[in-house]
Amino acid sequence: MTPDLVALLCAVLLAAVQLALYAVPGNLDLGVKYTAGPRDEPPDGLSVTTKRIKRAYENHLETLPWFAIAVLVAHMTGQADGVTAAASWTYLAGRVMYIPLYVFGVPFLRSAVWAVATGAILTIVLRTLL
Repeated sequence: MTPDLVALLCAVLLAAVQLALYAVPGNLDLGVKYTAGPRDEPPDGLSVTTKRIKRAYENHLETLPWFAIAVLVAHMTGQADGVTAAASWTYLAGRVMYIPLYVFGVPFLRSAVWAVATGAILTIVLRTLL
């Protein structure tokens, strides 16, 4: 398995960890009656921290498909190499760093980390296309 694919699987595991990080305090904030129900209404009553955990998780889900497509195309076309591997691990490191930066409300640095992680995806895309 290429390093790119390992990083992709780790990114999926990160999403699962982030879901758990959101689900536990979310269940505590909202209570069993809401979380066990049909959830017809949007949740109300989440703490600021839980909302930030949720948003960091959603942000990861927004970039994960781009990353997966880039890695899979590079792998399937035989173009995965040291550059795509480095970019894959950069993406993953950025996504890990993004979580506490978002949860603790660190401005600017959080945006810079997001930009580096997103740039890593674009690096894989451009490396594969060129």
